[in-house]
Amino acid sequence: MTYKSLYRTYRPHSFETVVGQRHIIQTLQNALKTNKMSHAYLFCGPRGTGKTTVAKLVAKSVNCLNPEKAPCNECEHCRTIQNGTHPDVIEIDAASNNGVDEIRDLIEKVKYAPIQAKYKVYIIDEVHMLSQGAFNALLKTLEEPPLHVIFILATTEPHKVLPTIISRCQRYDFVRVNRKDIQTRIEEVLKAEKITYEPEAIRLISQLADGGVRDALSILEQCIAYSGNHLLAEHVNDIYGIATTQDKLKLLNAIITVDVGLLMQEIEIITRKNIDIRRLTNDLMELLKESVVYSFTKDEKLINKLTVDEAKSLNAIPNSIALSMIEDLMDTAEKYRSASNLLSYFEIGMLKLLSRVKEPAQTVSVKDVSKEEVKPVETVKKVAVNKVEEIEKPVQVVESIKEVEPEPIIPVQEPTEDLQFESVEIEDLKPKPKKKKVLSKVESHDQNTILSLLNSGDKQKRLEINAKWNTIQSYLTDLKYGRVAQILVNATPIALNEGFVVLSHTDKLYVNELNSEDNQELIEDFTQFLFGIEMRAFAVDAQSVNELMVEFKRLHAENNLPEPMVFEKKKKKVVKPTESIEKGLFELFGEENVEII
Repeated sequence: MTYKSLYRTYRPHSFETVVGQRHIIQTLQNALKTNKMSHAYLFCGPRGTGKTTVAKLVAKSVNCLNPEKAPCNECEHCRTIQNGTHPDVIEIDAASNNGVDEIRDLIEKVKYAPIQAKYKVYIIDEVHMLSQGAFNALLKTLEEPPLHVIFILATTEPHKVLPTIISRCQRYDFVRVNRKDIQTRIEEVLKAEKITYEPEAIRLISQLADGGVRDALSILEQCIAYSGNHLLAEHVNDIYGIATTQDKLKLLNAIITVDVGLLMQEIEIITRKNIDIRRLTNDLMELLKESVVYSFTKDEKLINKLTVDEAKSLNAIPNSIALSMIEDLMDTAEKYRSASNLLSYFEIGMLKLLSRVKEPAQTVSVKDVSKEEVKPVETVKKVAVNKVEEIEKPVQVVESIKEVEPEPIIPVQEPTEDLQFESVEIEDLKPKPKKKKVLSKVESHDQNTILSLLNSGDKQKRLEINAKWNTIQSYLTDLKYGRVAQILVNATPIALNEGFVVLSHTDKLYVNELNSEDNQELIEDFTQFLFGIEMRAFAVDAQSVNELMVEFKRLHAENNLPEPMVFEKKKKKVVKPTESIEKGLFELFGEENVEII
């Protein structure tokens, strides 16, 4: 007998054995009991969450010869459907059969009665891959199929399915399966396969599966092939390049102790182990998050990846700094998309975290200052360089200085200091707003212009627009906006604000299209219509983005960034209707032939 993969061997044969998706299972079971099955269903959701499995269970249930316990898995129909040999249950892969001809052939066969069963069931997987013509050909049949036909469409990308198709189906959204359910399923499979295991290994596999039961079983199968009859967490780490909790804690410990040498040493060890940098970055975020949660709640039940002692060790970092470190890690993870060398980005990210910890350690505490050690000039200097968020502490220091009233000390003029420390007020500590260039039009697309635009960007607005960017997909065939949607759809916003958007694109031809003056008015009109913000496009190829980011960081460190830009809002010319009519008449008949009464 040929070997079958674990996910095929242990595919659920009944609704009760499906992992998760209880809201969908209950709805379908009630419909089967009351004989109120729809003619068309749309199953949406991430990969490996049970869409095809449930579709087959529906096919078995509607054709089962024992309707009281459908699917019984004993009758002829149940067994042949399970084996994939039933003539009336047709599975179609839309990825490879996505043309109009294939769909027309399907429609021709739909009108014929079932050969053996009560219903003909068409399961179309990855339905979003169908072409526009194929979707249109399917519309009428999907709306009013023969009574003996049930369509089940499955997709991981429902936003690519035509709204007219969705409206003709009952839609069911499959969700990612929680980790505990996946762990339970893995344990059942291991017991059935008579394989011993380490609980930590099961936890790691469920984490890697990311809510997909099929992915979990595929990962498990690979780990079993590597480990034999005893599965260990070490084996999972070796195969998938996962850093152990101890490796991550050593890395964070080097950051907490502000030990750059130890930090670089730990990074080198991680590199030698071929650990996945992206996954490691996400894992560090999770550890810091759990430490913050434990710091606030002291509840052991809320932490999964850390022990209580490990969480306490990370609590040496103040919560505010830990949260800032999480934000830095999120920014680093986002930059991996365009990075050619992940390790360099990771090292820079780790050094940034270390600087987060180091800066507050240099802040002067009021309690540590004795009357004999107070030096007005030095203290004031430290106050000046402190962050705005920590204004309260420096103010207290200044007050203590007044109480001591030491003899005046003449400050020593230092050539590197530009600031005057004769008097310090709170207002002086607030960052002064930068001057902004107000422009109505920008002709240049040079590096300095782009850097100035990057300095003008609003992160919150960019994140909001990024979340809506996929909606451009639905306008690819629009008569008015189709052309501009095609050049915008694969671009990525890296900075935006009122009046402009800086875009990254992998194709230089599209970069030129986006920067073309001929397209600007249409882009501004489209962005105003879609996002409510009129934006002029400044496009940069993906290769140049990395260079821009390096230069931006350098100038930021030197406090030498170009001035931000602000775009003037265009004043739309209001044309009186009569003027417009008169002009049109003059152009059509000639001014000498028209008399206005």
